Amino acid sequence: MKQVADNVYSLGARSHNFYFLVDGDQATIVDAGCSKEWTRLTGALDSLGLTLESVAGVVATHAHADHFGLAKQAQDKGLSVSVHHDEETRALGTYEGRFAADASELPKLNWHALKTFVPMLRAGVTKLEHVEGVDIFEDRQALDLPGHPVAIHTPGHTEGHTMFHSSDLGLLFTGDGLITMDLLGPSRGPQMIEERFNLDTTQALASLDRIVDLAADLLLPGHGDAWAGSPAEAVTLIRS
Repeated sequence: MKQVADNVYSLGARSHNFYFLVDGDQATIVDAGCSKEWTRLTGALDSLGLTLESVAGVVATHAHADHFGLAKQAQDKGLSVSVHHDEETRALGTYEGRFAADASELPKLNWHALKTFVPMLRAGVTKLEHVEGVDIFEDRQALDLPGHPVAIHTPGHTEGHTMFHSSDLGLLFTGDGLITMDLLGPSRGPQMIEERFNLDTTQALASLDRIVDLAADLLLPGHGDAWAGSPAEAVTLIRS
């Protein structure tokens, strides 16, 4: 567990992140890690004097296995799990389409790829249990959860990919719509995820227009370190 802002903590392996933010005696989980990280989550809560009963809800940027791996376990423990309307079929396992990149699309003998994906394999990224039902939110919906996150629909990585903006805390959780580490190379800083991992990279780039005016000074990505700067500054770097 790593504290990345006041009352905000990052969990995950070296190459992927999920988060929880704390407000008093309650917490919101943003994304749900990989399938073998349940004890990592409960241990982090325990270290802060919290329990699963403290978790007001789990919100997912999207339903890929490195962001949704614990969702079924969370649901089985009585936690609510929420995704954007356009992500519902992926979360339920009824999606008909290209769900995600598979191993055959990854480069062979790439040291950077090994450093990225071996920790995720150990964390259980190859296993994804779909939920039996899911709560739905819509674009620009303010969620009644600690941190008061607002859902910003940013499709392209998946149809329902969503970022979460907490204006109260000056934070933007960017999921895989904007990351800060190249999964297959050495580059660091704001960037788009590799095209092979997107459903539609052109759409993902266009979705960045939806965040440039948001007031935030810390970006928290699904992959890579937290980045101090505004969404507008990050988008400018990406497009330059």
